[in-house]
Amino acid sequence: MRNRNDPAPTLDAPIPGQGLTAPLGGRPWQRPPQYNTADEALAFYIDRITGERQVSQMLDILELGVPVDSLVNSMTLGGVMEGLHSADVKTIIEPALAEAIASIADEAEIEYTMLSDDAEEEAPTDVEIALGVNKLKEKQTGIKIIDAKDTAEEEPVEEETTEPVSRGLMSRRM
Repeated sequence: MRNRNDPAPTLDAPIPGQGLTAPLGGRPWQRPPQYNTADEALAFYIDRITGERQVSQMLDILELGVPVDSLVNSMTLGGVMEGLHSADVKTIIEPALAEAIASIADEAEIEYTMLSDDAEEEAPTDVEIALGVNKLKEKQTGIKIIDAKDTAEEEPVEEETTEPVSRGLMSRRM
């Protein structure tokens, strides 16, 4: 039973966890998109990828073995998350954007993989990735990167002792 002097309970208090979420319309994808049509969004991406620096970066990414469809998907998904266009427009422009990137790679005579299904079968190994990164660093800096394996001389192999070494918590020290 409630005492007459107690204040009435407030029913307009925030819902638990409400402070951890953004208000409605607070995220870019919750507002109207900047580009409403597929033509507008595609024109934005074509302008974006045809800059000299962007073409160079894109070709480097394709040389590393990243499939064209993965590159296009990451670009357009970022556009949806930034509120540039809707997810529907993303789905519509992806094939045309992939063809544009493929034609740029063809013009530069770069080998590329169109679909990521092919990339899963022939995924690059860690060594191939490291060699690709070194190649990019050499290309950017003009300095040849020498691998530690190239400069290492053969070190004499130490013979192992046959005595078992006890290293446990309760082992005796000798």
